[in-house]
Amino acid sequence: MIKSICLNQRAKLGKKVTKHCTYKEARTIGILYNMDEFDEEVLSKLIIIFQGDGKTIAKLGYTDRLDVPEKSKNFIFTKKDISNIGVIKNDHISFFIRQTFDFLISLDSSQNINYKYILAISKASCKVGLETESYKDLLLMSIKQGKQKSESALSLVKYLKMI
Repeated sequence: MIKSICLNQRAKLGKKVTKHCTYKEARTIGILYNMDEFDEEVLSKLIIIFQGDGKTIAKLGYTDRLDVPEKSKNFIFTKKDISNIGVIKNDHISFFIRQTFDFLISLDSSQNINYKYILAISKASCKVGLETESYKDLLLMSIKQGKQKSESALSLVKYLKMI
């Protein structure tokens, strides 16, 4: 409860009006995803599409599991990586947040407070993702999630290319 209040307050301080570019002009894309909802296959498809368009990609995943494989620790965070007052305890997360991505793609429907906090304080120019009530104020563009989450993620790319 206390963590939720603190993270929500700090996230509000991080909101800003942003300028964004078109997809064609974009050079860097970040993917923030919930690995409990989206598997590596979906991410691989997205990365292939973006790299095929000449974009530089960085990804960061969230999981509720505490048994993160050692080889994945640089790209995955858990609730233990964020203190109750919003201090980031992992250098890889801090680095990801500071990146000024042209687009940050959010792939999450769980509305987890830790995930939402990272999304809110990211320095990305334009944040897009799947539509959920709790992320409405954080995303510049969102699409309704279909029955298949993987299809929704790929549809997001289709609409992103229209920007």
